[in-house]
Amino acid sequence: MSKIAHSQKVSKPSQFPITALVVGLVLVLVVGVIGWRVLQSRVSNTGAQVGQVASDFTVPTLDGAKFTLSEQHGKPTIVYFTAYWCSSCIPKAQELGQLYQEYNGRVNIIALDIDPTSTPELLDRFKQAAGNGAFVWAFDSDSKVATAYRVTSTGTTIIIDNEGRIVYRGGFPTSYDALKGELEKLIQ
Repeated sequence: MSKIAHSQKVSKPSQFPITALVVGLVLVLVVGVIGWRVLQSRVSNTGAQVGQVASDFTVPTLDGAKFTLSEQHGKPTIVYFTAYWCSSCIPKAQELGQLYQEYNGRVNIIALDIDPTSTPELLDRFKQAAGNGAFVWAFDSDSKVATAYRVTSTGTTIIIDNEGRIVYRGGFPTSYDALKGELEKLIQ
């Protein structure tokens, strides 16, 4: 075979399939990044951290009613995670009772028993030991609220503003003055 005939048989591979593959991969990557950001913005909008919209929940109360967080908008809400056996939580529950009286209906307070073995009798004994605070006492028996709010210990306190946004999150112990200071910022 001559040189010319040999060169005609060898052809360069077409650039079209490689270019199409690169463009396709870039397009998939761009769509994936945009989708991820949209998903993250929706997921991180509600949750358990300061600045996020508080995750809604409904729990049974000690008096047999239901407490739904989303129905509490219009005034600040303190959510206090406790357990009927937590003797070190009693002073904080007493302080919450004092805050509840001081703010006379301008704040919602809920003490949420996160122990799945709790009963109305056990929580009522705890409530009595804590001075019978007139605020809401309720049960998170299935730990859904504690899980949603990423609570890892009793004594965790979360303050939610009038619009349903978390403005304060504190572990144990949160001082009376710290709670009052946060409430003062929200109640004008």
